[in-house]
Amino acid sequence: MRSNRYPCPAGVAIFLCVHRYHVPLQRIVCAYIFGKEDWDLPVSKSAIAGAERRPGQVIPGGYDVLILDASVKQSLAGVRSLGRAGLHVAAGDSIAQFDPAVPLPAFRSRYCQHSLTLPNFVTDTSEFVSAVIEFVRLNSPRAVMPTGDITIGVLRPYRQQLAALGCFLALAPEQALEIANDKDRTLAKARELGILYPPSVSITAVADIDRAAAEFGYPFVLKPTVSWDGHSEERLVPVDVTSRSEAVEFATRILGVGSGLLAQEWVPGRREGVSLFVIGDDVIAACGHVAYRTSPPLGGASVVRESIAPPADTLDAASRLAKAIGLQGPCEVEFRRDAAGRALLMEINARLAGTIQNAVQSGVDLPLMIWRWATDQSNEPVVAFRAGVRTRWLHGDLRWLMQNWKRGGRPDSVPRLRSIGLFLAEFGKGARYDYFDPGDLRPFLAEFRYTLHVLRKFGRS
Repeated sequence: MRSNRYPCPAGVAIFLCVHRYHVPLQRIVCAYIFGKEDWDLPVSKSAIAGAERRPGQVIPGGYDVLILDASVKQSLAGVRSLGRAGLHVAAGDSIAQFDPAVPLPAFRSRYCQHSLTLPNFVTDTSEFVSAVIEFVRLNSPRAVMPTGDITIGVLRPYRQQLAALGCFLALAPEQALEIANDKDRTLAKARELGILYPPSVSITAVADIDRAAAEFGYPFVLKPTVSWDGHSEERLVPVDVTSRSEAVEFATRILGVGSGLLAQEWVPGRREGVSLFVIGDDVIAACGHVAYRTSPPLGGASVVRESIAPPADTLDAASRLAKAIGLQGPCEVEFRRDAAGRALLMEINARLAGTIQNAVQSGVDLPLMIWRWATDQSNEPVVAFRAGVRTRWLHGDLRWLMQNWKRGGRPDSVPRLRSIGLFLAEFGKGARYDYFDPGDLRPFLAEFRYTLHVLRKFGRS
């Protein structure tokens, strides 16, 4: 018997499919009851002929592009975008990134024409790289698109080997990545440019914690200077600390794996981001957004966000920073407003970020722009996009709700009853949902099953 102890998104899934998008109820019910994420759901009239192939079907003559990190939503957005453009798309991911017992959403997309399960990219790095290179050798894709920090870190040394096979690793130049992927060096560049960022203290030893506490007071934020330490299967993420014991424990762990560490004053204001596409010295696309909630709540992946025209201050700072670093292709620059309304730099992501669905829904097709850039095709400047497009990652928002439940009184937390109200009220705000596409429902059903899987594990813990 199904437990009602924890919230179940079944009703949400059915409501979205039937009420908003008019997908036949019996198909959704069957897919839910029988777990058939490959149920023969209707094909939109706009679906291209090449997208009719079932996931896993090998295409004679190879594929146009291999999109990695298929377990994350930005890769699914890329699969759909390039598949709709008529390209033959393969998607792959390291076995370390997902539970094989749970369907992987991008692998279930009708636009994913081959699913590639790769070895563990940390414990079996050489095998992972060899498998990617072998796939390229056999299938001749013109581009490989990684979207996750760890995959990017693993593949960066192999650009030339891929290029020798006629394949472009769709990343910014190496020197630019060296700066963008190191928060210390990013902030140093921001200082040169006069771009504001939160007051910061470099933590090189546990004794520096007291210096940071004296300058900021508790709570403050501790940020690893890199997102991946080169050894772990997990990204290193910022945390808020409310006491010396918390700060010492986190600092000891991060310094122990060889990462640098920054202490920064907590900035409680509005989160804003600017997604850019840079070619040469020109920013040819810029889309702004406001992130209303993130998971983790302190400042992780956005789970509810809305497109905005980039404010002049953030657009100027983001553009100058990206060009000064030497970035090419896509990047996202994140800011928070302080009490005086000033935009303070948080970080820059030199890759497709989790907010990509918001940009795509607003009319800025970043994955297709990456493909054109990677294959030396022309990209026309994006002169307009739709502001006010609200998008939501339902699984992530549910995760935010559970995380917030345990964070009473901590930075970026809200009272429990208010958090429930915010979560429920979102259903009435007309948001478009990550993973959900009425012409490509299997990824949404796979994500739905994964949500149930997480809730069951949460219920047993």
